Amino acid sequence: MVPETVAKPVGTIKSIGGVYVQLYCDSTIELTSKIYANDVRFAIQLITKPDKNIKWGENKKFLQKRGKILAYSENSKRRYRFLLRNTQKLWSHELEVGYPSDFPMDGKKVKRDIRLLKESLQREYPDIAWTWRLGFQQKRGEKGLGYAPHVHFLIDRPVYYKWLAKRWYEIVGSGDPRHLKAGTHVDKIKNVGKMINYMVTYMANDKETLVPEGFEDVGRFWGVKRGIVECEEFKKIAPYGVASRKLRLFRRWAKAEYRSMGYKWKWQGLGFTALNGRRFFDALMKLVE
Repeated sequence: MVPETVAKPVGTIKSIGGVYVQLYCDSTIELTSKIYANDVRFAIQLITKPDKNIKWGENKKFLQKRGKILAYSENSKRRYRFLLRNTQKLWSHELEVGYPSDFPMDGKKVKRDIRLLKESLQREYPDIAWTWRLGFQQKRGEKGLGYAPHVHFLIDRPVYYKWLAKRWYEIVGSGDPRHLKAGTHVDKIKNVGKMINYMVTYMANDKETLVPEGFEDVGRFWGVKRGIVECEEFKKIAPYGVASRKLRLFRRWAKAEYRSMGYKWKWQGLGFTALNGRRFFDALMKLVE
């Protein structure tokens, strides 16, 4: 009598309702490939229903409510770095706006000011692309003048400085003539790579991201205009074992890229991001032409 062979799970995967179920080589999955300007992202989603007791449409009750933002998290830094890496060809200028000596200690007020500035930019410069980044002025704080919030923007075109200074002065309700002259600046970006490194890495590790004592409801540390991150998307339904073999070359590419940056990376069996994978993808496409 031949003993019955039992398939062994290769891992776990998050499925309907936010629960984790066992994943097998013959499990039917949907492989989504997103090709960005620099990077390539792969996502794996289980197709079959994992649990008969969980009905379609009932998974909302399993979703966790977003918590209150208290600091600039590692996940937020990673998402922002990915966004800037894949939009860096857009940015040509940077601008910074700050507050007068009487600055707000409420994140909701700061976000209101940012929203009004974005709306003003959109009216004055239709179709302008932007991304903003919040920080707190350390030099000012070390002088005993308070850790005032200030906001960096990356934009895709020049902005008239006098218009920006006047509009920001009106938005914050400053009333201080010195703030009208020194509260903003606009510069052409000479090195996009260095600017992105400053926006993400330097400011992330520097004290600028530390929320000052007494500052309430800091909220998000960055934002971006919707629709500016372009990608090509491909979907394929296949057994998990087949999909994992198809991804082998990209996994090796991703491992080599991380190693060149000084990081150890090991595939966990699910989705992943291949840094600079667009170059590899384009090379493969030329081979099959």
